[in-house]
Amino acid sequence: MKRILIAILTALTLFSAALAEPAPLAEPAPLAEPASEKMTPSGIPYDEIQSRIDAYIAERKAGLASCAVSVYDADGVRFTRCYGYADIESGVRADEETVYEWGSNSKLLVWVSAMQLWERGLLDLEADIRDYLPEGFLTKLRYPDETITMLNLMAHNAGFQESFYENQEARPDEVYDSLEDALRACECHQAYHVGQFTAYSNWSTALAAYIVGRASGTDYVTYVHEHILAPLGMAHTSVDANMADNDWVRQRRAQLKCYSRYAEARYNEDYGPSMYGIQLFPAGAATGTIGDFARFGQALVARNCPLFESAATRDKMFAPLTCYGDTGIAKNCHGFWTSEHKVQTLGHGGNTMCTANIEFDPASGLGIVVMANEPGETAFCSGLPGLLFGEITDRAEYQSAPFAGNPDIGGVYQMKRTIARGAGKASGYMGGLLSWSGNGDGTYSMRLFGMSFGSATLIPIAQNQYVMRDNGMDTFIYDNRGVLEMMSTDLVKISHFWIVLCYGFIFFGLACIATLLVKLVACVVRKIRRTGKKYAFADRQILAQQLVYGVSGVIFALFIMIVGSYSRAFTTVSAILAALLGLASLVNGGLLCYNTISADVKKRAKAKRFIWAALGIAYAAFIVVMQLYNFWNL
Repeated sequence: MKRILIAILTALTLFSAALAEPAPLAEPAPLAEPASEKMTPSGIPYDEIQSRIDAYIAERKAGLASCAVSVYDADGVRFTRCYGYADIESGVRADEETVYEWGSNSKLLVWVSAMQLWERGLLDLEADIRDYLPEGFLTKLRYPDETITMLNLMAHNAGFQESFYENQEARPDEVYDSLEDALRACECHQAYHVGQFTAYSNWSTALAAYIVGRASGTDYVTYVHEHILAPLGMAHTSVDANMADNDWVRQRRAQLKCYSRYAEARYNEDYGPSMYGIQLFPAGAATGTIGDFARFGQALVARNCPLFESAATRDKMFAPLTCYGDTGIAKNCHGFWTSEHKVQTLGHGGNTMCTANIEFDPASGLGIVVMANEPGETAFCSGLPGLLFGEITDRAEYQSAPFAGNPDIGGVYQMKRTIARGAGKASGYMGGLLSWSGNGDGTYSMRLFGMSFGSATLIPIAQNQYVMRDNGMDTFIYDNRGVLEMMSTDLVKISHFWIVLCYGFIFFGLACIATLLVKLVACVVRKIRRTGKKYAFADRQILAQQLVYGVSGVIFALFIMIVGSYSRAFTTVSAILAALLGLASLVNGGLLCYNTISADVKKRAKAKRFIWAALGIAYAAFIVVMQLYNFWNL
């Protein structure tokens, strides 16, 4: 998710005071009196929640930049507190006027909007989304005869692969003029059948927001302000890519610094404000205060939900949309992901240069929102919900010891949230992989070819059920006949062959560069010494082949290293170069093979030339196999 200028009409009127000058924070929803007899699912008395959170954060102070925490229930917001610094260098402490980015929590605004329109009869959740789009809007459907509905977009199973985000981290002047322009420019290929896999998709969420705008008769930003932010009094939240809809938020965001903080200071990093526009902004651009985020969370569980006209609409939204295999365990509830603690919670997480998380127990109404100015933060954003809601292994139906009755699932798994078709397919064999190796006690660690990497551990807890534990974050995983289902993406086992092929290609290319450098030095030395040795034509062809591999290895390595942030232009140029080099390699290898057959040279020299001829032809095959030539399938 990472740059869109939208015309703000009604929103500018509604928030003209906020645009003119910083406004005072609105009063929070009325607090219910602490009830000492009430307990969190983890067993903490309600009147001890704040002190327990204080202690939890104090124990992890060394890894804290700042975080804001708010706990609420069906009666109101129970407490809100900010910890740490919004600007460490200047000593500016985080407070309730500090704004953080929601990241992918922004998607919840899309799904609430869709449910509101469904309630009003303006949007059919089960209709083909093409009924709401301009003619021919979707140009990269692999299965055009299959119906994609709003429910598929909510469940992230419409079949779309990861998108190439052209200028995703855009400067304000680079942001597209409209959401429609951004969607057309960033459209991704449909790689899977509808409903076949869960594959988290920013692009499809932005598409859903565009449909919200078309169904409601207004643009998405205006709709959210009129039907969510204004009714809830969220005057300190922005939705637009450039925060053009709320100048107060934009000014406050410029004052926030972002960091990575660890227990060991040598790993710390300072990023500065790190502000950018998100082209597909409905998927991740909301920004605001902890108070506003808590208002939104509390409204979802309030006894009389102000977001919907009927309680039945909220009940429908919280009902399972997809489940793990055939277990009946809910995975996605109309855009809300489930998390398995001692109770099942609903919510969402978000990560940009900030991290945010919202989780609530729909049964009791207890909920928490956490926001931090660190990318990828888990100790607080994931750990604090665990403090309130407990662990899945606390449930009576799960054994505390590892479950021993599961089949061996060791192997390398590829996320279906990847680039499965087209120019970027090779990147899927290099990133987005989870390699599990058994530890002999039923648990698994992340190891590949005997080398450990990552701190995650996979722990079996029941038949085909696991918990992936990593740095304070627990993720539920279900083994559905060899497909590992996670909250937001499915994992499919792949052969080690592809990994060896990709990494081997890079290393071989780098080895060729090293060889060429050695030969260059040797050539210079011979020139200086005037030895007079000359290269035969076949030797020059071998040099040319080594150059092809060297250049290609560098391109491929760069392509992999910047995966997720590359532009369409870079990807297209890379694919074209790879295709041209593949063609040159095929021609060179063929000629070398032909010349070697008729050459009168020693067997050793002939064998060497045949090997390089074969490698030249193999390179062309590699290009075809990895589909790098398919650059039009971006």
